[in-house]
Amino acid sequence: MCKGGIEIAASNKEMAIEFKYFGDVWNFFKKYYFVSLDAAYWDAVVAEAREIVRQYEDQPLCTALIKAILDELDRKGQALKEAKR
Repeated sequence: MCKGGIEIAASNKEMAIEFKYFGDVWNFFKKYYFVSLDAAYWDAVVAEAREIVRQYEDQPLCTALIKAILDELDRKGQALKEAKR
């Protein structure tokens, strides 16, 4: 289906890939939702984020979602640091 000359229908394959990485990104967010100031926590966050981005390197939306989650975890970490002062 085209709208204004732009293809708007996604293929089943594209949708399957997006479904998979949305699930992986959601599981990543849930896993690290409760932020810790411990270095091991952040090492694990960064390592897993890199792995997801590597796995879906040809999917810019996946990279953007991971970046947004990293920004949110960082914001929560900064707030936690402030609260402990």
